[in-house]
Amino acid sequence: ATALGGALGAARGLKRALWRAVEPSVDFLRAIPPLLVFPVLLLGLGYGDSARVAAVVFGTTGTVLIHVAQGLEHVPQERVDIVRLSGKGALGALRVLYFWQALPSLVTGVRTALAQGLVIATVTEMIVGARSGLGVRALEAQLAYRADLLWVVILLAGTAGFLLSGAAVAIERRLVDWG
Repeated sequence: ATALGGALGAARGLKRALWRAVEPSVDFLRAIPPLLVFPVLLLGLGYGDSARVAAVVFGTTGTVLIHVAQGLEHVPQERVDIVRLSGKGALGALRVLYFWQALPSLVTGVRTALAQGLVIATVTEMIVGARSGLGVRALEAQLAYRADLLWVVILLAGTAGFLLSGAAVAIERRLVDWG
């Protein structure tokens, strides 16, 4: 989702005319809940992890896309002009300007997408009856009327989300915090 959303977000942020042509289709796809697409993914990919991963990617790509695109929409024109005057080509401009301009927004999008992905993965585990995962444990606790086990699953989900977000923040601080 990060690679796909990042690439689509870059296209949206840098090629506004192209984006205007495809924006209605992207907005349509973003509006579809991933859990509605999940049965179609099951038919196409089978009852394994592939369908669950595809549902997570489907549900989180748009989040990364929007964040990256907004980060690139606000590139100061002076910086663009400086990069052009320095003789950098499109790849050079991407490397020295646009990547760094989009990076804080990309990390924010990834943090948001991680939380969404955890929810989607957990719910798809509950729907399909996977062999392991937080969704499986939550469903087992619910069926056994074990509130104590359900609370353990809730705490584990919160901890997983907290750790994933913390890892994204650590990466962001390492790459972005130049001050």
